[in-house]
Amino acid sequence: MKRFVLIFCALLGLFSASAFEVDSVPLHLKLAGMKRAQAPEVFEDYLILSAQGPYRFVGAAFEDEGFTKIHAFEKNRQGIFVLVYPVPLKCSHALAYRLIVDGAWTIDPANPLREDARAAGVELSLAPVPFLSDQRPGLYQILEEDGRTAHFLFKGESGLLVTVEGSFNNWDPFLHEMTETSPGVYELELQLPRGVQYYDFVYNGESHPDRLNLNKASNREGKIVSYLQVH
Repeated sequence: MKRFVLIFCALLGLFSASAFEVDSVPLHLKLAGMKRAQAPEVFEDYLILSAQGPYRFVGAAFEDEGFTKIHAFEKNRQGIFVLVYPVPLKCSHALAYRLIVDGAWTIDPANPLREDARAAGVELSLAPVPFLSDQRPGLYQILEEDGRTAHFLFKGESGLLVTVEGSFNNWDPFLHEMTETSPGVYELELQLPRGVQYYDFVYNGESHPDRLNLNKASNREGKIVSYLQVH
């Protein structure tokens, strides 16, 4: 018990030294423990940038945001400026970025990878990032930009008959059949009425909520279904 208290106090002191806005304890410890600036690194789907020097302010702007937003670095207890940036979904190339140090735009001195954007008259730093699919629970955008068109996606065994039933089709399990667009991948695009729409997938004679949609509810029979807020 005493050992646990000592470890807890040590962690508490480490956390209070720099309040990084991250939920992951391993990521927080990594940021707080960095002792020197280093080349960009990806950790738990986050890009870590770092800078070292007698600076008052360090920030970064990224290509995927059109270089329109500046993200401020935070200084850890070792005096290293650090920044965590979520790796953009479906990024299939190295991510370009620029630093702003005490009001002056510059490349990242800790990163040897660069791109000469001659059309813009600037040099950019490049950070290799992994391709992250958006087809994960809570990340997949079922509704398109119009707020009414739903792009349902289901993954399972190949050769299944998969349908979508919901409040928009009077829970008819045969009306809207999904198309197997590739082995084991089924898709269906529907324009839905406005309001809260409940639905689930039907296959092998049973109904199942949408695993990609974290919004769940219980119907009158106590069955768990998924739902969308259609605009």
